[in-house]
Amino acid sequence: MSLDDLRTILVAVDFTRDSLAAVQEALILGKPLESRLHLLHVLQEAREDASDPQKKKELKKALRPVLEVAAERMKAFVKEHELAKQAKQAKVGLETVVLHGVPASQIVHTAKKLKAGMIILGYSGATGIANLLMGATTEKVLQWAEVPVLVVRKR
Repeated sequence: MSLDDLRTILVAVDFTRDSLAAVQEALILGKPLESRLHLLHVLQEAREDASDPQKKKELKKALRPVLEVAAERMKAFVKEHELAKQAKQAKVGLETVVLHGVPASQIVHTAKKLKAGMIILGYSGATGIANLLMGATTEKVLQWAEVPVLVVRKR
């Protein structure tokens, strides 16, 4: 990997302090190259069978308001933590993306689509059920990603 590969960085965001720490790490890494950061939030896929075209259409229609709420939540996250201001000061581009699907799969797919040179994730180190869910996503991204993955732990 060369430094030029860091011109595009994908940061997975779940609106926690851990994902905020991941964004802030991305701002630091992206500053020297005036990189473009893509903040991605993935809504967990519903477990319904959507292979039927009619069901796909219904699911897409039902998801529209949920995706809009998630997009508003992303805007609020960016505003609350002054991420746009920080990005501008660092001369780093900042874009947000909200998708629906299996989080690890969408993170890896989006990184590939954007030709991102790195994926950055926050990790809480939680225990119990939260750790199983977060840990599974992080583990899958680490296994499937074709680019370096940085896991940031807020302390």
